[in-house]
Amino acid sequence: MRSRRLLILVLLFALPALAGSRKITTQIHDVDMGSKAGDEILVFLTSGDVARLSPADSKLLAGLSSNQKSGGEPWVTLTLDTNRKIQKIVNAPTPAQPSISLTEKINLSLNMDSAVYTPTTVASIDIAKSYIAESRHPTKEETQCFNRAMVWSYEWWRKHSLRSNKVYVFWPKEYVRRYGFKWWFHVSPYVHVKDRDGKVRERVMDVKWLNRPYEFQEWANYHSVKDVKCIVVSKFSEYADHPFDSDRCYFIRANMFTWQPADLEMRE
Repeated sequence: MRSRRLLILVLLFALPALAGSRKITTQIHDVDMGSKAGDEILVFLTSGDVARLSPADSKLLAGLSSNQKSGGEPWVTLTLDTNRKIQKIVNAPTPAQPSISLTEKINLSLNMDSAVYTPTTVASIDIAKSYIAESRHPTKEETQCFNRAMVWSYEWWRKHSLRSNKVYVFWPKEYVRRYGFKWWFHVSPYVHVKDRDGKVRERVMDVKWLNRPYEFQEWANYHSVKDVKCIVVSKFSEYADHPFDSDRCYFIRANMFTWQPADLEMRE
């Protein structure tokens, strides 16, 4: 009986750790080893998450190294604890890619050309709010911001002929490390909306988190662990070339057809 009670206690204490773990299937965008011995290793994932790894964990570190050397950005399934520390890493199959017709490819290439892409101006803030209110919220526990942004943009276009844009916010590596931040980028649709004073302004439509349109900086502050001034740049390299910034973040505007940061890199 005593051993049974002991087993129950062990299970009860183990359950929170198990319940708090999280699995995510994604790709590894970059690995930052830090600038000095003993620094925590930061693993930047294409999902936007930042996972963490102790340099003392040689087996997991070897797994990360082999994945990085295999070329490209291989797919992996990571098990993270509540502090986003990597507990396990295994290779994952590459997801099937949707087929696309030649006509769709031509249309997509035209729409991605900023010279011919003209966004819609929404007639009022109240209409923009109604688009947020009607939009679906993710039902799965694990969703990625770039997929959500694509769904919302597509559905607004189908329902309202709304040609929206997207805005990415990027936090530099030093900011992520200094403040223990969980993301290195986030993306949401934004629209041009006629404000109450009659002027047309850019407003972010982050349906998962916010119930009204936000200004760019206000949106970045909402998601940041420590508010910093963001600057607008036009190229991904203008963010990537400044990993040691800890006092700023970066906005990049894109049209509604842009999906992931990799698209921004390809644009260069």
